[in-house]
Amino acid sequence: NNEYDKKTKNVGSLQGGVEQTQASSVGGRDNRGLIVQGRSRKHTASSAVGPCDREVQEHLRSDGLCSNGSGLDGEMGAGEAPDEGNERIGKKGTCRGDNRKDGTQNLHPQKRTGRRPAKTPDGEDAYEELIGFIARFCKVLNPVFSRIENLRDSKKCLYDGRTFLWTFILGFFVRMGSRNAMDARRCDENFSDAVHKLSQQDWWIDNEKRTTPCSLSVCNYLEKGCTSVLEQSLVEMMSYMIRLKLFAYARLRGLFVIAVDATKQEKIRCCKWKGNRANRYVLEAKLITPWGNAYSLMSVPLKPWHEGDEKEKQDSEYHGFLRLAPKLKEAFPHLGICILGDGLYACTPLMKLCDSYHWKYIFTFKEGRTPKAYAEAQELMKLNPSDLGDLVRHDKRGKRIVCGTVSWAKGVEISRGIKEGYSFNVVKVDENDNNGSAYNGQFATSFEIEDVKQADAIGMWGRRRWGIESSFHVEKHGGYNLEHNFCNNSRVSRNIYLLMQIAHNLWQLFNRGCLLPLQKHEKYRNMTHIKWVELLYFMILKKGIPLAIDEMPQRYVSREFLRL
Repeated sequence: NNEYDKKTKNVGSLQGGVEQTQASSVGGRDNRGLIVQGRSRKHTASSAVGPCDREVQEHLRSDGLCSNGSGLDGEMGAGEAPDEGNERIGKKGTCRGDNRKDGTQNLHPQKRTGRRPAKTPDGEDAYEELIGFIARFCKVLNPVFSRIENLRDSKKCLYDGRTFLWTFILGFFVRMGSRNAMDARRCDENFSDAVHKLSQQDWWIDNEKRTTPCSLSVCNYLEKGCTSVLEQSLVEMMSYMIRLKLFAYARLRGLFVIAVDATKQEKIRCCKWKGNRANRYVLEAKLITPWGNAYSLMSVPLKPWHEGDEKEKQDSEYHGFLRLAPKLKEAFPHLGICILGDGLYACTPLMKLCDSYHWKYIFTFKEGRTPKAYAEAQELMKLNPSDLGDLVRHDKRGKRIVCGTVSWAKGVEISRGIKEGYSFNVVKVDENDNNGSAYNGQFATSFEIEDVKQADAIGMWGRRRWGIESSFHVEKHGGYNLEHNFCNNSRVSRNIYLLMQIAHNLWQLFNRGCLLPLQKHEKYRNMTHIKWVELLYFMILKKGIPLAIDEMPQRYVSREFLRL
């Protein structure tokens, strides 16, 4: 009987707990006669036990005891006002997280952690910037393109001469990289419409879909002799940029810095020569900026040399500069210029040539080019220890960092005989890795040097000569495909190279003067140049150019990012 009474007592306690729960949901009195106020219930099922909850046998409990309101004990214990003695049950808002509807526990964060991602760039905004930007330069380039003598029968021609040129310029701008890729889009109506709007060809055959000329027709047009006009278009475009004062922060002591260097243009197909004689080379002059851009001014083709013949290579580049310098002076007669060059240019004839044009120069100074002058410069630096100072840089926080030394020597003489003596100054930079990578180099210059600050500036600009090398790298591997053979004809190849330089100049200025301000203002996430190009190319294929060039609102080219 005692065992029977004990079981009856346990069952009665369980039933009493259920009655208490039901009464508490609607209000009233419990089984002990106490008044219970009504309250809302999260669970509709009668899932609570009375005060004898701890007397329930262990085999009635589920494995989900630790969850908040899950499992048998959780649901039955939810009716208890105090939750005493069961510390294993997690509370809401703790690191355990809230429970899901299926009874499992949510261990993920309830709020976003870390930094929010920036907005994805909007193609519409970038597209509007592009249309307004390029409309400004169409008004500069198209009058120059119109100077090309038209030797064709206009009654038999479907395209204007400017349309041929803009087909390749726009193709290079969106990094198509080959004639085949340009031909693949010639029947695209929006792309064709964009080319026609840029070239200002406002007529077309009735009831015919607009197309662009095929690349073979463009090559045939470029073979007719328009090299001088395309060279002049580069000069006109750069002169326009200079008049807009876009390079106001890219000058050294008031002079524009122009780097000169040679590069491989393309490999000639089916050439009877071997080695480098089968390649075409070009000597390029580019305006260097502190922020890394290099804008093409003009270029001259070089005579190819035999592979491994370093002397023949240097001789070809040396004579190329003798042809380039007069053309540069004629194109910019009143422009203050400082020439940057590698160790090849550190010789008496080229230094005197720069002096005759009233140009300054900064050339890489190495022992192998002028060994006697190099030895004299090192000796002068040892004899004048006062001509030496600390190389100071500042980190991102503005903290001053001493990362090496800079020294200089004045009046270093280089001569090719008793009557042909010539003197110049030398700056030596010895930088450690406290603020980046280590560097050690020397520069020959015609600038006067009076203190550490002036010597440091010459060293910095001498090292920026690498900007022209970076520009060549982008043109070869960044979608322009510089070393690709677009045409085996030398004249056509030369003209295609000039169109590529026009497109590259336009992209550099558009990216720095329009895209970066837009990205900062709209707080877009950072994107590479290739991704920006893909976005703009997609918008051109989607929308074309809706308005004529004269009707487009011109965009302001910001100088906010045209500085270091």
